[in-house]
Amino acid sequence: MGSTVILISTPFITAAIGWFTNWVAIKMLFHPRKPMRVFLWKWQGLIPRRQEQLAAEAAEIIEREIMQQHMIVHEIRKIELGPYLEEAAHTLVWQRIGPQLKAIPLLGGFINESTLAKFEVIAASAMKDEAGPLMEKVATQFEASVNLKQLIEENIAAFDLERLEAIVNEVAKREFRTIERLGAVLGFLIGCLQLLILLLSGAITL
Repeated sequence: MGSTVILISTPFITAAIGWFTNWVAIKMLFHPRKPMRVFLWKWQGLIPRRQEQLAAEAAEIIEREIMQQHMIVHEIRKIELGPYLEEAAHTLVWQRIGPQLKAIPLLGGFINESTLAKFEVIAASAMKDEAGPLMEKVATQFEASVNLKQLIEENIAAFDLERLEAIVNEVAKREFRTIERLGAVLGFLIGCLQLLILLLSGAITL
């Protein structure tokens, strides 16, 4: 009777083993954070162990396939500064230059709203004329001074693993549960198959 119970429970035992194996595999993506030595075996989570390598490869892929440096420079050149320059000209004339001009003896008496409005138009026009060359200088300087691949690589390599694990678990928790359950299902089926083979071969009888 005892042996029969053990045999019948075999699929459930293998199901538990399958679930536990997949659960451990998922946890080993991030754990242990630091290398651990078990006898002669050095053990560390996949992501902590490969973070720098993953950072380098991810940066290369991102730069090559997604966010090439000349694309960013091109987008910088497309920025429309007009509205910002008009606002800057208004602030500059009415809040900075105007009060200073009005404070000058003799000259201040000739400064009124009409005069400041004309100054604003002149300032806005001059700033817009300089916007194109300014954006070109910014784009050129960015291209010359910023190593996009290195920037991406350094940020990924320095990314906090605890935060990354929390993000991955939040995004993929349903998939992780599916993997765990799949391990249990496969383990159960393997246990049933083993039991069936033993029964058919006559090695055991219920």
